Amino acid sequence: MSARVPDDHPLRGLFREATGWAFQHGRFPDEQSRDVRLRRYLSEEILARFLHVDQLYRIRDARGRALADVGEMLTEGQAPGASPELRGLGVQRHIGDYTLFMVGIFPESLERVRRDRRRKDAVLMQLGSLVVPFRDPREYYQQAGRRAYAQAAEIGRERGLAEADLFHRLSRYFFTYAQIMDLVRMYLDASRLFEDHRRIIT
Repeated sequence: MSARVPDDHPLRGLFREATGWAFQHGRFPDEQSRDVRLRRYLSEEILARFLHVDQLYRIRDARGRALADVGEMLTEGQAPGASPELRGLGVQRHIGDYTLFMVGIFPESLERVRRDRRRKDAVLMQLGSLVVPFRDPREYYQQAGRRAYAQAAEIGRERGLAEADLFHRLSRYFFTYAQIMDLVRMYLDASRLFEDHRRIIT
């Protein structure tokens, strides 16, 4: 699916319902982490946007190959046509969004990552400046997502972007939002409408 999902598409309404339900039933460390802008971000900027496979794998290497591994995104990722600063922001934001989506909505995909030794994410993880073997892809994705959102927030602050605060919260409360996305997945799994459209993203 390559075209943008129309604003009145039923799935957009379902995603809003699902995130609203998850925010009602999730546990938040403080009121700041319940910000309605974050609920909207999860619904519109992650769930609805990632209905498109071309958005899910939008980061490409220098040869134009779509990247599915976080490790490759970190080392080779580029957002075409942007300044170096915004290219960096685009890549870091995408890594944050991608890891949050995979951890919360498609955790089973991480088990496939673990088993496929041809993938960089199956054998390596980055801890600070060290690259070491890892055993739990979920933990790797969570840490990579937190770090990516933190870097997106830093770049955003330097550029004076309003989204910087939002990225900061996504980094600070990444584990909370991973749990929220897990609740969203539970809601969607119980939805006949989502099941009818699931082929779009699988």
